[in-house]
Amino acid sequence: MIRRSVFAVVAPLVAIVVALLALGLGIGGERLLRDLSQSPGSVDDLVVAWRRGATIAGLVAVASVVAALVFAARKMRDNLTALREAVETRTDGDSHAAIPAGDVAEVAELTDAVARFAERSAERLEGVMRINNEQEAVLAGMAEGVLAIDVDRRVISLNRSAGKLLGVNPAEIMGRSLHEIVRNPELLKLVDQLLATKRPQEQDIVFRQADERVLQIRGTLLADALGHGFGAVFVLNDVSRLRRLENMRRDFAANVSHELKTPITSIKGFIETILDGATPEDAERFMRIVARQADRLDAIIDDLLSLSRIEKEAEASDIALTPTRLKEIVAGAVNDCHQKAEARQVTFDMDCSDEAKARVNALLLQQAVRNLLENAVKYSDVGGVVQLKVETLPDEVRISVTDRGCGIAPEHHARLFERFYRVDKARSRKLGGTGLGLAIVKHIVLAHRGRVTVESALGKGSRFTIHLPPWQQHAATGEDKRRTA
Repeated sequence: MIRRSVFAVVAPLVAIVVALLALGLGIGGERLLRDLSQSPGSVDDLVVAWRRGATIAGLVAVASVVAALVFAARKMRDNLTALREAVETRTDGDSHAAIPAGDVAEVAELTDAVARFAERSAERLEGVMRINNEQEAVLAGMAEGVLAIDVDRRVISLNRSAGKLLGVNPAEIMGRSLHEIVRNPELLKLVDQLLATKRPQEQDIVFRQADERVLQIRGTLLADALGHGFGAVFVLNDVSRLRRLENMRRDFAANVSHELKTPITSIKGFIETILDGATPEDAERFMRIVARQADRLDAIIDDLLSLSRIEKEAEASDIALTPTRLKEIVAGAVNDCHQKAEARQVTFDMDCSDEAKARVNALLLQQAVRNLLENAVKYSDVGGVVQLKVETLPDEVRISVTDRGCGIAPEHHARLFERFYRVDKARSRKLGGTGLGLAIVKHIVLAHRGRVTVESALGKGSRFTIHLPPWQQHAATGEDKRRTA
């Protein structure tokens, strides 16, 4: 596009008008002199005529100049209007809106400067947006919650994980005070301490909402390049599972120590009594008690080792599962418990079809069923019946063991499968239980990708049910895993 200066447009027009005016005045003056020489008597009329002509010529010249200026002004106005509209469009968010080139040189220089500024601003804005998007993506993908506030304790940033942990919607709380959205006094106190001391803070805080959560919160001061604080940022980690595992570990260590100490204390006491000079009859009786306690100690250690092995193999996926007929497994478990059942005159009622089949580890599943049967025998009345039933359903295979014994109160159901948990500790030890049988059942079933449930009521007996996936589904899952590995 050819850019022309306003002066370059107006000056030639003015020059032409001036030249035409001069030419007109010169021609008029010459005619006036000629007429004066020919008709001296009509001087006034000639002067009037000449003035009239000069006036008309002047008006024409002025009109021409005004027209030229109006034309130039309109060109400048059009260029400036186009430039203003383009700048407004970019201001409204369209950073790629074109800046018009302009055809007036004076405006075109301004247009070029604005265009260069707009391009550089767009590049900087795109860079800032890219960095912001990357940061948002990183924050959104973090498992840890990130919360940032200003010095007035207003939320300036909150990622999705933090919103989930605090039970709020990040899009709805931006700019709001932290006191409005968080009702936990310990967290608010932690925020106040950080902003007051300007030192990093760390604390485990319990949040009691729909479920109880333990959040590990680390806070640090937000500062600019000059070191001036303008807020604080907090990183939130859900350590509920870790704390539960730590509590379980402490409880397990305490329970193991207690369970092992009981028979050891008994063995030590009777041996000391024998060494102090017990009669032969008492010594023999004491030695039998020592032997029973030694057997109990051996059973606890065997169960602990078995439980540890099952957990380790399940985590490493080293437990081989193969399609197996369940009748052989449950029949083997019944045979293992036959002697104990006879001692209490308990009979078994087994209901399992020959076609019942599941993908299992035969030895482990037989151990799980045997543990359930032994419990049912121990807690059944003398002469009672224990029912063992296998059902093949479209979505699962069920192995249930039902007794008509004393039953279990509902408040104990949730903890029955914990290590060393006993409903009646005295009776359990008297009957020879180690407190690990149901825990072993649970981990064996989990290794088979199943679950175990209990239904029981005081005085009405109990039903323990092992739920396993149908063997076709289980086989397909294993095949899919092999194909994707």
